This record gives sequence, C-alpha cells and structure tokens, in this order.
Amino acid sequence: MTHDRESEPSRATATYRWLPAGRAEKTAWSLNGILVPANMVTMFGEIDASGIEEVRDGFRREGKRPPSYTAFVIKAAGQTMKRHPEANRAILGPPFWRRLVQFEAADIAVAIEKHLPYLPGNAFIAPLRSADSRSLDDLSEALRALPDVNEENSEEYRAYMRVLRYVPRPISTWLVHAPHWFPSLWVRYRGCACWVNAPSKAGVDAVTTTWPWPITFTFGVVKDRPLVVDSAVTARRTMPVGMVFDRRIMGGGPASRLFVDFTENLSRGTKL
Repeated sequence: MTHDRESEPSRATATYRWLPAGRAEKTAWSLNGILVPANMVTMFGEIDASGIEEVRDGFRREGKRPPSYTAFVIKAAGQTMKRHPEANRAILGPPFWRRLVQFEAADIAVAIEKHLPYLPGNAFIAPLRSADSRSLDDLSEALRALPDVNEENSEEYRAYMRVLRYVPRPISTWLVHAPHWFPSLWVRYRGCACWVNAPSKAGVDAVTTTWPWPITFTFGVVKDRPLVVDSAVTARRTMPVGMVFDRRIMGGGPASRLFVDFTENLSRGTKL
C-alpha cells in the first residue's frame, strides 16, 4: 500500500489571535465570581397572557402607547416583594461578617445593555424605585429611557465606567463588589432583593442561569401557544415565566407559594 502524502490534511496553522482586552473588561469579568449556582434554585411556569393583553388593548383604544410586557413583570415583581417581606432579603456584609438584611422598599433592578470594546452586551444595573406603586405607563416610560443612560446624564453610570476604565485592579474589583458588603451601597446600586431579566427582547423563551440577586423573575416571548381551556386545546397568548431564588433565603415550599402568587398576580393584568 502506498501512502499518498498529498492527501493528508495540512498541519494546523494559527487561526486565533489575542485581543487586547483592557482593565475595564477584566474588572467586568470579575462580577461573575459573585455567582454561586450551588445556592440557587430555578422554577418555571407559563401563564395565560389574556389579562395582560386586555390592558394593552385598553391603552390602544384610548390612543395611548401600550405598556411593555417588562413593565407588567416589574410591577408584579414589586407587588410580590411587598406582599412577601420575608423574601425581600439578602445576605450581605464583608467576608466572615455576613448577615441577613431586610429591605423595606420594592426597588426592582433591570439591566441596561451597554458595550465595552471587547465585551458586547455588558450589563449596567438600574433600579426602578418603588415599582409596586408606580403605574404601568410610568414604568414603561422609565424603561424606554434607560437605553439613553450615559455618563453625562447618570451619576451612577459615570461612576461605574470610571471604575472600570481608570481604577487599577484589584481595587476596581473590590469597588464593583462593594454593594455585596455594604447594604447602603446595595440599595443605591442594586435596589432590593429582586431583579427582572427579559430575554424575550431577543426572542428567547427561557434562560436558566444564576444572577447576583436573591430573587430573579424572568419571562419569555409572549405569543400564541396551545393551551388547555375547559378540557379543550385552544390557541392562547401565553407568557413563559421563571424564578431563580437563593435557597439560603427561603426554602422550596415558601418559594413555590411566592412564585404561584407572582404568576397569578401577573396573569391578572387588569389588577396591576
């Protein structure tokens, strides 16, 4: 048998290059070190979104822009935190001195998608204050304004970017982790125990991951899906919903009841 060297694959050549990711990207990476999947549990469900659509249609009939789906979820999350203060807690403090902190307000955090040169989609967090008592259109307006947050109009964002760009590590890493050690900084930059994640904006139904908040509510695309109504399968507008919670804050039983309360409240869009 002859060996045809011409038919052999050529040797691998270098098909990669190092990117000059700088101080900002490396400090932003360190935020992932806070995530501890071993502490987190995920629950999923699906709600009939007819009540939400009824409210949105009412706005359209009045010639108004309908509230966003994210506004509904944020409002329901804020009301849930108010009704369940035992869940509106976090474990904060410096290493070896961590304690359970109770939050009084329902400030729900959301992410603003920003970009670093070598880190597309880097998240900046913006708490929406007193989300439980704000109207749906007010929350929607606040959400629509968030993409325009920049270093000129937001003191918090300006401080965040200055830390990323100019403060050397490991001091910069310590600063971006500081809200986990000082409750006053957590309230200022993170809100309360809850944040809302909205992968539906990219067309995703569900995301399973871990976030730095004790409770995260997430939801997917609202669209027509098969649903059983009165023992018959019919097409209904539904919304996939999920909750990720810190099992150190509450057990599975209380968390399940909280999640059911949240989903029932959300499905009654007219009551928000």
